Amino acid sequence: MNRPWTRGVLLVSILAGLSLAVACRPPRLDGVYRDAADTFTVVLSKGKASMVFGGVEADGTYTVSGNKITITLPTRDASQPLVFVFTMDSDGSLEGSGFKLLKRM
Repeated sequence: MNRPWTRGVLLVSILAGLSLAVACRPPRLDGVYRDAADTFTVVLSKGKASMVFGGVEADGTYTVSGNKITITLPTRDASQPLVFVFTMDSDGSLEGSGFKLLKRM
């Protein structure tokens, strides 16, 4: 039996699933983030992080767990890296360590 309504229901279900998947996708994290005073910058790209504060730049890595972004910067003492934890807000900004960083295009 060929039921045209079953194809319509299937098509609507697929479109609804795709729409939900796109809507629930987390925002793209990679990019440049700066504070309002433009004194603190974080650049995230493919698991690598770069932080610039007061003209001093440090490179490290970042990981993501839910809406938490953890940036790890190596130090001279490899057993004591610097760790910064930021929370991604619903507007796509990062907040933590006393800063609110807005994504710049």
